[in-house]
Amino acid sequence: MPDPLITDIGGHPAGEIPKEEMNQLYWEKLMIAMFGVLSSKGIYNLDEFRRTVESMHPDEYKKSHFYWRRLDAMANLLVEKGHINYNELVRRANERLASGRRDHAV
Repeated sequence: MPDPLITDIGGHPAGEIPKEEMNQLYWEKLMIAMFGVLSSKGIYNLDEFRRTVESMHPDEYKKSHFYWRRLDAMANLLVEKGHINYNELVRRANERLASGRRDHAV
């Protein structure tokens, strides 16, 4: 029997569910909108997206949160399908992080 995916926690204790309200950051709103655009254009489907999220390394999955997991999944699918170049993605992400504008519009 294959190892269960990180998201397969049925019957196992999962810990407390956080109940605090958190406002969405600007980039999180943009990411949700981009998710809708890419899926409506047929760039990827929900099954592919779910596969990509669920195939994250368990340690990375646990360290991450909802929006980062989804952003990683979208980027990985776009690279996997040849829509964006991995090296260019890394270069531009590093450039953005170095600029100090990580959670803001351009």
